[in-house]
Amino acid sequence: MSISSLEPILIQQPDRQEAIRCLLPPGSGRLQAARFERFATENRIGLDWIWAIRDDSGRIRCSTLCVPSPGRTVMVFMSPVTRQEDVPERAALVRHVLAELRAHPLDLAQVLLARQDDLACRAHLEGGFRELATLLYMERSLARHGSPPAAPDGVELVGWTPELEPALTEILEASYEDTLDCPGLCGLRRTEDIIAGHRATGRHNPAYWHLLRVDGRYAGAVLVNPGSTRDTVELVYLGLAPFARGRGLGRFLLDHVFATLAGGHWGRMTLAVDTLNRPAIRLYEQCGFRGSAHRLALIHSLRDS
Repeated sequence: MSISSLEPILIQQPDRQEAIRCLLPPGSGRLQAARFERFATENRIGLDWIWAIRDDSGRIRCSTLCVPSPGRTVMVFMSPVTRQEDVPERAALVRHVLAELRAHPLDLAQVLLARQDDLACRAHLEGGFRELATLLYMERSLARHGSPPAAPDGVELVGWTPELEPALTEILEASYEDTLDCPGLCGLRRTEDIIAGHRATGRHNPAYWHLLRVDGRYAGAVLVNPGSTRDTVELVYLGLAPFARGRGLGRFLLDHVFATLAGGHWGRMTLAVDTLNRPAIRLYEQCGFRGSAHRLALIHSLRDS
């Protein structure tokens, strides 16, 4: 069967389990697919957008799951690519899916791959994605207790309320200037959508969002959300405006967060950072974070022609 004869289709409910099996590691069966469906239902992961390619006998050869998120983004998950000859077929499926997604109110499609998964990377790149960054995932125990740090002169922390969204917008847009953390994302999404995405990461708790003011000017933000497991919190965002950098305020914000979480039931904090952002990685290591895994992040702008 030639690549030109492939016709990706949107999977309907009767064929969903077969399509899900194709998304899972080779050798997975109905039991694993059923568990995945239950997990998706329990975690409110939509399974309506699954596209697949069938062979001449009607059997599903490969599939792609697209999960939209608040903030006009969508995560894309594809069947494992285990053979070189599978790459053109997977790339064709990706191209079709991206074309379908452009009909929806979405700005950005994203993929996270194991860094060593060269075949999957090639299939996505040939399908229209581009490489954004290699992400380093880090974590830190929260077992250590600490006292809240004293604020430097002219510095104050402001707890989050919805009325502060314009201030957070101002902070985020300033923090993107000369950023070293995934600079390829700059300009691809509206700031209000970025905030919506931050709010939807994990389980938003406004008590763990703080804005920083320096001499009366909004200068930075630290956004932490409870994670998907009961004892984990995630550092969703830490950023400073250019005029506030180089003054130890990033460390001040993190120490404040650690003190806020001390004494609770939280066991660890996790984060993801661009491996090229060496100043941030040094800060996190100084604060006790250690690397746990790497992922390759790929993106495709759905607003491009």
